[in-house]
Amino acid sequence: MKITLVSPYPDITNYGLRTLSGVLRAAGHETQLIFLPDFSGDGEIAHVEMRRDRYSALTMERFLELVEDSDLVGITLMTHYFDSALQLTRAIKEQHDTPVIWGGFHPSARPDECAAHADFVAVGDAEDLLLQLVDHLERNDLEDLSHIAGLIWRRGDTVVKNGPGVLEQELDAYPFPDFSGDGHHILFEGELLEMSPDLLRRYLHNGTVSRMFSRTGYQTMTGRGCPHACTYCGNSFTRDLYKGQRYVRYRSVENVMEELEQVTTQYPFIDFIWFSDDSFFGRDLPDMLHFASEYKRRIGLPFYLLGSPGTITEEKYAALVDAGLHCIQMGIEHGSVRIQKLMRRSTMGNDKILESAEIIARYADRTAAPQYDVIYDLPYETVEDKVDTLRLIAKLPKPFKLQVFSVIFYPGTSLHTLASRDGLISDERSEIYDKMYFEKNDNYLNTLLYLSRSGRFPARLLEALVDERLVAAMTSDYMRPAAGVSKKVIQHVRSLMNNPTLTRARALGTFQARLEGMTGANAGAAAPWGSG
Repeated sequence: MKITLVSPYPDITNYGLRTLSGVLRAAGHETQLIFLPDFSGDGEIAHVEMRRDRYSALTMERFLELVEDSDLVGITLMTHYFDSALQLTRAIKEQHDTPVIWGGFHPSARPDECAAHADFVAVGDAEDLLLQLVDHLERNDLEDLSHIAGLIWRRGDTVVKNGPGVLEQELDAYPFPDFSGDGHHILFEGELLEMSPDLLRRYLHNGTVSRMFSRTGYQTMTGRGCPHACTYCGNSFTRDLYKGQRYVRYRSVENVMEELEQVTTQYPFIDFIWFSDDSFFGRDLPDMLHFASEYKRRIGLPFYLLGSPGTITEEKYAALVDAGLHCIQMGIEHGSVRIQKLMRRSTMGNDKILESAEIIARYADRTAAPQYDVIYDLPYETVEDKVDTLRLIAKLPKPFKLQVFSVIFYPGTSLHTLASRDGLISDERSEIYDKMYFEKNDNYLNTLLYLSRSGRFPARLLEALVDERLVAAMTSDYMRPAAGVSKKVIQHVRSLMNNPTLTRARALGTFQARLEGMTGANAGAAAPWGSG
């Protein structure tokens, strides 16, 4: 059978889709991979007007030529790429009537919505599901698919929902992601071209993390699942889907090293590794030390990974830095105890955040500044909650950088269920499907958060700016019509931060004097920082 697998994501690594291709090829089937990067769907094009038709007529014509002889087309999608998948599927149905299966997080969370357009929907992990479905297609036996775990399918006019499958515990059983280049195509500058090593290099170099460090990175995963179940994250859905099964699983160290040796030999331009495990530090200490030792000996490239507060220990972190860790990304998300509880992150509170950040800071001379994630603009936040986050940021040891994300209530997450119950979602299309993470409300506290992203904001100045009396003034109904005052405050803060001749003490004193001039003597007298 010939199966075409399609990705609309700007990041063409797509570990899941490439692994499916590897599984199908190992079973003797032919696969074709088509990468159609839709940059508007990932917020790569700021403030773009979201179009329902994401691809040009020329692109669609070439795409239909490529899939013409396919026996099955699989499309992976997250919520922002629903329209991409819909445009592709409608075109296939109009021209070829080839069966189409949708998979990925959004179809898993919204199978009914997706089954209205696709012939089949894959819920959860799809390796075994896809092999079984292709076997039925090959035998032209589609009468009863009820034994294929995780499959959503149609029996006449009825949509049948099979129960979830069993998670594969031995991840080494799966082949490596398919980076062969054989039968791979990519949309490049408006043309659908055969994937060449040079095009692969260009896109890997332009990956989200690779761009940060001007490197050509290879992204992979050493495990699946996350030890946490944060309400804003898809793991909260997937954990419930596979309740009672061991959710966090890891590949063997040897298996990971063999993959990395193979791909770096095939593509010598790769000079950076990006591990996208949800929580890399979940490995036990002996396994982590073995990983670090083997990586240093056999791979030796700088690498990037994700960690979570409380899972990072001194011994693990030191071993990884010695092995070549270049940068870590850690979610701090929020500084309010109340919001942390809402997010199911109480076990990763401010004490754990600062403890982990202190460990990271001790190795700052050997790594790039860590990336800390923050979520903002939750409807459940009070002004005090927002201030708690800014106060936590002021306590973080430097250097660091912040990645700030406007909350999105993705379908399937616990937070979406909560927000729906509380009447906080009125239009899913504009508030979820078309919303980008960089959107923000333009207010005083959000501006301070954005000013903090570089990690260079003086801690004492930030603490002064979130003094309860100043915040009360800047966020009051009285001040709202005078938005220009808030903007002037921020302009003064920027000028002070960018003035290399001012010491921190002089900068704070200068700011106090300017604030008095803008808001009157009483506001200045209430300022808590005095002359120091």
